Amino acid sequence: PEEVAFHRSSGLYFSRRAGRSMESYFLGSRKLPWWVLGFSSAASASGAGAAPAFTMLVFTGGLLGNYVWWIPWIVWTPIVAIFWARFWRRLGLTTTAEFIEVRYGGRGAAVYRVIYAIYMVVFAVLMMAYTTSFIREAFTPILHLDPIGLNVAGAHFTLAADHQIILGCGLVVVIYVTAAGLLGAVYSDVPQFIIFMAGNLLLIPIMLSRAGGLSSVYHQVEATRGSSFFDGLPPSPEIPGILILALVIQGLFSGTAPTAGEGVNAQRFLAAKNEAHAQLGQIFNAVLSLFVRTLPFFFFGIVGAALYPASSVEEPALIWGMLVDRFSIPGLTGILVAAELAAYMAAIDTGVNWGASYLMNDIYCRYLRRNAPERHYVAVSRWLSVAIFVIAVFTAFFIEGMRDWFLFINSVMISFMLPLSWLRFFWWRLNIYGEAVGVLGSLPLGFVVWFVLGFKDQPLWQAFLLLFGLGMALIILTTLLTPPESRETLRNFYLRCKPPGLWSPIAAEVSEEQRRQVARANRGGLTECVLSVGGLGLASVAATGFFAGQWALGLTALTASSLLMALTVMRWQKRGLFSEL
Repeated sequence: PEEVAFHRSSGLYFSRRAGRSMESYFLGSRKLPWWVLGFSSAASASGAGAAPAFTMLVFTGGLLGNYVWWIPWIVWTPIVAIFWARFWRRLGLTTTAEFIEVRYGGRGAAVYRVIYAIYMVVFAVLMMAYTTSFIREAFTPILHLDPIGLNVAGAHFTLAADHQIILGCGLVVVIYVTAAGLLGAVYSDVPQFIIFMAGNLLLIPIMLSRAGGLSSVYHQVEATRGSSFFDGLPPSPEIPGILILALVIQGLFSGTAPTAGEGVNAQRFLAAKNEAHAQLGQIFNAVLSLFVRTLPFFFFGIVGAALYPASSVEEPALIWGMLVDRFSIPGLTGILVAAELAAYMAAIDTGVNWGASYLMNDIYCRYLRRNAPERHYVAVSRWLSVAIFVIAVFTAFFIEGMRDWFLFINSVMISFMLPLSWLRFFWWRLNIYGEAVGVLGSLPLGFVVWFVLGFKDQPLWQAFLLLFGLGMALIILTTLLTPPESRETLRNFYLRCKPPGLWSPIAAEVSEEQRRQVARANRGGLTECVLSVGGLGLASVAATGFFAGQWALGLTALTASSLLMALTVMRWQKRGLFSEL
């Protein structure tokens, strides 16, 4: 009840500010500071699935299990901070669908913008449905709910326990998220993330003590799973070299949600006070997401592996809930339920706001009701938010097999369109036809390859490399076989976004001073990317090395990581990043 009361009151407070205009509702009047952006991004990325998912990955794959998502995140999070966070903030859009008409011109871009907006809404619904289904897996072993019989309009229905969880959690979210807009979402994310972490951290010493102590747990795991469970450095049988290559490629091109820092990430970049706040907020998010929210669940996965044979657990996503049910003490269980609910809210609130922004900004305002009062637009935005969330909850009823869906959402679904993240910004020749092929082919082809053709039962790298290679070939081929965009459109985009890369034909058409401005805007970016990716990668090696008891590996990697990150910070200081805050 306290959790619900807090979010109801915060929702009412921020609803007054969010109700001023569409920009206030969807972008917080573009005044968000870096620390809020970092907390909010990490909280949204956590969701109700973080605790079950990270526990599941360690339980099934050992200490290296998390590398199936860790490797691409280690690569993309700093790259997005150094390049795409600044690109999106410079563009000053309301939604990423607007990008279509800024980057490409003509009537085709106007039509495709609507199609792209609808596609992003579908993506948002799938993400929220996936997150909602994970909270079902988290709560089912803890709450022990019985089915409920309902009579509606003379018909009798039985509401299963997992459906009760989905509907109950959804109702709590609707209380505040539709009223408060992005401001309510991101500022609520800060305490939500703290509650999520605190609840799980409190259980770790209790769980280890009741399981016989850390040393006993390690011996049990080694006896039942073998010493390979504690491998501290990939490659390994579970993470072979070919998979590492595929994951690095995904990280280079991804930027998540689904490419080039799009989705809720881009929405936060657009809402930042300036480029510096957008960039530092993303770096803060990288540290929180990769390490702060992840490493505690290594303990859960290790304890789960010690107590439950892998063959005895039909759905590994249930392990976290099973451990809570087995080891939690009175009072702490309520905190853990609140922690998962907080994580769920943090993921859903921004997803709802983000999805509704496309329907409102790119369809309703352009084609259904132009020049209406801002109050009208805000009211419609709230109803659209409710509608999107209801569809997501309904979709969650049909999602099962969480490990397959985890890999599909985070890798397979976006593989075909990943080349667009670079081609859009770094290659002047990409046109609307290549863009459309990449986006519209990604979701259906990914679903067919993963689920219909059965690639979910094969090594992950096979599906990824197949879809990525096919996407790259078709996007480039389609672009070269169709006319380029107008020079005027490309010049305007070049001067507004200031992208580096293969833009020499367009750069030749602007003044020398304008070319120097573009060069200054991107100076040192590649070096900073290499330093920060290396620093985060070595930090992850240090973390798994320490958990594996490989102290020399851990200390060496930590020292090298600290050196690289110190060099990165010195470059930011010299460039004046911190003074811009």
